[in-house]
Amino acid sequence: MRNTLKKYIDIIFDKSQILSLICISLITIMDFSKFTDFSPDWFGVDGLKVGKFVYYFIIILSLLLGIISVKNGQEVNSLQIINDEKSNKINDLETILNEVVEETNELFNSYLRLFVKNLNFTHNERISVYKVYENKFKLIGRVAVDPTLSCVGRSEYPISDGFIGKGWREGEFFINNLPDSSSSNYKTYLKAVIDVNFISKEVVNSLKMKSRNYFVYRINGFDGVPKAVIVFESLNPSCFEKDFLVNKLDEVKQPLVMFIEKNNGIVLTENILGV
Repeated sequence: MRNTLKKYIDIIFDKSQILSLICISLITIMDFSKFTDFSPDWFGVDGLKVGKFVYYFIIILSLLLGIISVKNGQEVNSLQIINDEKSNKINDLETILNEVVEETNELFNSYLRLFVKNLNFTHNERISVYKVYENKFKLIGRVAVDPTLSCVGRSEYPISDGFIGKGWREGEFFINNLPDSSSSNYKTYLKAVIDVNFISKEVVNSLKMKSRNYFVYRINGFDGVPKAVIVFESLNPSCFEKDFLVNKLDEVKQPLVMFIEKNNGIVLTENILGV
């Protein structure tokens, strides 16, 4: 009973403006039809002024509904203003967050550029860093002397596939002297890559950089928990050796781990903006 009554009250409040207009229309109709003069003999009473009673009742009801309608309108406007203010604040926060993420990523890439320079890499080499988020690899940094090799491909990668998946599981993975990936020898290259660790032919076909020398190194956080992998690759069959890169990584490991630990821009962006 209480819920039913509440339901009808809510309907009256929600439709108060329409009901008020209906009452005003009824008042106008009653004025033209002289309904106020309607005085039947009911219940043994002569000339019962039913018309005037109904007329004044509708006037009072119309006034009450009008007041409710105005009050509801004010509340709606107030809520709209509050929602607009919140929306503007959210937009401002999104803008600030995007700027922070971009600045953090650019700072990290600048650090990687220094590393590329220190390694004397040429336009045939590239460094990429993948951090693990929700059991997937997310690219958080990529640099190369050749800007075309710095382009971001897929936004995420399976944690188990390909060379990076193998390096993630085993701690490190090195391979060199992969076959030439030219069209005449592409099947040989494809087979050599797939034989190391599963990766779909479609993914290999889509790779813009079909490298012949790889080193994948897993990076643990300060707490010892694996967090990311750094990938060195070259179009040359034998550009670098594993021991050389491991020694170089030992020299820069602490700041590298710090950058990776703090780089949560992707998670923040996806959680807040829904990217």
